[in-house]
Amino acid sequence: MNLHHIQTSAYTDNALSLCLRYYGVDDAILLAGDAINCLLDVNWQTQLQGKTLYLLESDMLSRGLKTKLENSLNSSHITVIDYAGFVSLSLQFSKVITW
Repeated sequence: MNLHHIQTSAYTDNALSLCLRYYGVDDAILLAGDAINCLLDVNWQTQLQGKTLYLLESDMLSRGLKTKLENSLNSSHITVIDYAGFVSLSLQFSKVITW
């Protein structure tokens, strides 16, 4: 049970692609920083479909993406969390892998 913490843009780094190769059934992905931008891309939306996703709220808001991601955020597999939620997740999962 791993929490995959992705911080870099999927357009400039292969962290998200690598993470998806190792994603297990009980795993989750936390998108933070520039990684949140991948949800604007239909290709990445498709690849992340069915995965348990968390978004760091402060990073989403600082990039002005709340309105742009509104449809995605209504999906049942995406949860927006704050820093306290991040700490809680890091305790819930057996490993946190930062890519």
